[in-house]
Amino acid sequence: MGHGVQVPAHVLDTSPGRAKNSASFFCFFTGGASPRENLTHMSTKTDRYKRLEGGVPERTLVWQLSGKGFESFRLEEIPVPRMGPRDILFRSDTNGICASDVKIINQGGEHARLKRYDVARQKVVPGHEASITVVKVGPEADRRLKPGDRCIVQADMLEHDSAVGYDVWGAMIQYGVFDERVQRYLIKVEEDIGYSQASLVEPWACIEASYERADLQLGDEVVWVIGGGGPMGQMHALRALSKKRLGRLPAFHTLLVTDVSEERLAAVRSRFEARASEAGVRLVTLDPTRGGFDERMAAIAPKGAAYVIACAPSPEVVLASAKHIRRYGVLNLFAGIKRGTGQVFLGDIHYDQITVTGNSGSRLEDMEKMLRITERGELDTNFSAGAVVGMRACAEGVKAVAEGRITNKTILYPQLPDLPLTRIEDLQDRVRFSPEVAAEVRAGKWSKRAEEEMLEALLPAPPGGGA
Repeated sequence: MGHGVQVPAHVLDTSPGRAKNSASFFCFFTGGASPRENLTHMSTKTDRYKRLEGGVPERTLVWQLSGKGFESFRLEEIPVPRMGPRDILFRSDTNGICASDVKIINQGGEHARLKRYDVARQKVVPGHEASITVVKVGPEADRRLKPGDRCIVQADMLEHDSAVGYDVWGAMIQYGVFDERVQRYLIKVEEDIGYSQASLVEPWACIEASYERADLQLGDEVVWVIGGGGPMGQMHALRALSKKRLGRLPAFHTLLVTDVSEERLAAVRSRFEARASEAGVRLVTLDPTRGGFDERMAAIAPKGAAYVIACAPSPEVVLASAKHIRRYGVLNLFAGIKRGTGQVFLGDIHYDQITVTGNSGSRLEDMEKMLRITERGELDTNFSAGAVVGMRACAEGVKAVAEGRITNKTILYPQLPDLPLTRIEDLQDRVRFSPEVAAEVRAGKWSKRAEEEMLEALLPAPPGGGA
């Protein structure tokens, strides 16, 4: 099955229009090594893990939702799901925890995607930012797949009106089964990138897909990310700065990030002040609930913001921002605003010539495009990693996302049962990293090498021996 057209790295979008995109700006200046980096000496336990040695256990840990609310979200130990002839058995290596997981847990069977699904009887297993390894392939399963293949999952299976992590069990399980429907939405990982890097392709694909119909323009001066202190807002900020650094946005001079959390705004300043300065962009962070916000906005963007990305799921907040969008500006509705909510002033949009676009996910071709960009080393998705968590503490990781306690993405490692929720910069207290990696981890930088050293230290010894 085709997965869309790859955009070569050398192709540049030279038109002033918003509709065209290019993969070239993804040469992100994250300051780290290529995601293709490898440990010179692969240690035994990690090597055995990658080669699928040790066999498949009889039972698996799984997080199941049986109702509404965190009290209905429980860790269970069940027999490894049984394969049919058309199924594959997979090992879940990593899964990014998403705000969508919080929404599923809070709404349960009232979630729009679950209204025809018996949550109490069939259970929901969240987890759609999945990086998996194929363990077994049924005789009638997709012939593209074989044991040892690494894949990511395009969760939204449009032709089936179904989605992985919703009405199809997702990756918050150690070992699971995907049927032929899901197999058509698996994309093979072709290069030796990290497990977390593969998982983080999914949210980055959502970011890029949101610009498909209305991208930043050459003349845009002020870019505003509303609710920009969280993981997805930071991705939007990084995207804009990267395009500026590569000469794609010559007029861009101010990046405004607003958020009601001072902790998140401080994290934005820590991560982006130097990068913005290097790109020739002024970084401004504001709490819109503090007095004098409109006056500050008038001083920051006298003509209004050229491009506004709404990462706050509040119609009232988004509508209040409209008066600060310049004529011919763009409003990119990225946050999960509830369907049927929010007033739309069509006359204002018409006469101010504002473009409004929205996005709530990605397509198969978006996922493959972002995966290949990552594999080529043009984007290190690990920039978005902020914390890691093992299987038993997964609920704590989801709650931390719900409460905004982690300012970047939290990565679940299902095969590490006892790893508590830990910020990247605090991991050195739990893992003895090599000196070079330890310095990066102390600075909050996650990498393939750090992941491999953590797995080597924390993976349970496989059955039958082995270090």
